[in-house]
Amino acid sequence: MGSPKSYEKLTTITAATGLSATVYNPAGYYPESLTNGALASGTSWTGANDFSSSADTAVYTHSSGAGTYTQAVTALARTGKSGARYDFTYTVSSPTGTAPTISISTAFAATACALTGLGMAGTYTIRIPVAAATPGDFVLSGTSAGAGAVTLDTFSLKEIVEDQDRRQVKRAVITVETAAINFCVDGTTPTITTGTHQGHLLNVGDVLTLNDIAEIRNFRCINAVASSGSVVKVTYSFL
Repeated sequence: MGSPKSYEKLTTITAATGLSATVYNPAGYYPESLTNGALASGTSWTGANDFSSSADTAVYTHSSGAGTYTQAVTALARTGKSGARYDFTYTVSSPTGTAPTISISTAFAATACALTGLGMAGTYTIRIPVAAATPGDFVLSGTSAGAGAVTLDTFSLKEIVEDQDRRQVKRAVITVETAAINFCVDGTTPTITTGTHQGHLLNVGDVLTLNDIAEIRNFRCINAVASSGSVVKVTYSFL
């Protein structure tokens, strides 16, 4: 199936749903890798020791002199890709006292990548030059030598689209899980089976391969049975 470069999953298919152009024809970045980058209620994040969630932010406060703030690999919106480059954007606020040292750990990056600007409020972006051979949890690991605190929020982690990948998708391999779908590839809007029943039926376990960019762009799908919870998974190839 060529060289797969991108993947997406569709889980809410209660209305006619297409594939994501931002995934199959990416521009500068692939889609967001983190879940809940806004840190709302600290959901999908775990603070330990000197790191904690507070009011939709991550706060490092010197106490023991070390702490971590982690999103488990199972919670990531997109798991890391071996050897890929990433940009991590974050906002710093309320720095006081001695600034800690905080890095993206080698659980995700091939070598630890230090955050900058921890002593001055602002928004910063750092680059992860190379992801780990098998990227796992995304971990911010902090250490400190004296009293101080800093607040971080508004996280974004995106894989950089390399120049050789800036090309039109050649193939989409589509599979169905949980429940069947109805689909069309010519721009027609598919409907549920008990209605006007527009489209072709794709059952659980079936595989649909689209080799034409027009069909990929015009692909639409819907639960064959209303609200049945169909899951559609797609892998795109560019070669």
